[in-house]
Amino acid sequence: MNRTVPKIHESVEELKLLLRKVTEAHEKQRLSMLYLGQSGQAKNRKQVAELLGLHRTTIGNWLSCYEAGGLEKLLERRYPPGCVPALTEEQQTSLRTELQKPEGFRSYKEIQQYIADTFGVNMKYSAVYALVHGKWKAKLKVPRKSHKKKR
Repeated sequence: MNRTVPKIHESVEELKLLLRKVTEAHEKQRLSMLYLGQSGQAKNRKQVAELLGLHRTTIGNWLSCYEAGGLEKLLERRYPPGCVPALTEEQQTSLRTELQKPEGFRSYKEIQQYIADTFGVNMKYSAVYALVHGKWKAKLKVPRKSHKKKR
């Protein structure tokens, strides 16, 4: 539907100043939405969405945030909490020191077993690999084969 833009409390000059000050892209888009509505360049949500290149539902969500809590609520950015790490910070630092020792670990299975024995945490092989190899960029201490005639 072509619902109208709600009453915007900030003036056009205030919004121009705010647009010049902000550095983050998500804040600029949201302030531009308010500016277009306040300056009269767009009469409804659909026109604002077309001018900004966004979907009208996104504009509607932003405007409902603005109606609920004003400028602070509009510019607030919510991040999903994510999952809780399997190992605590202390356990991770302990594992890192073990990885840096000269004897180290020969395989990721060995690291997985070390975690289970030392910390009592059962981690999947893929999680251990992602943590050690992917996130920490650590190398395993595995001697490589060499030709017998090589010095």
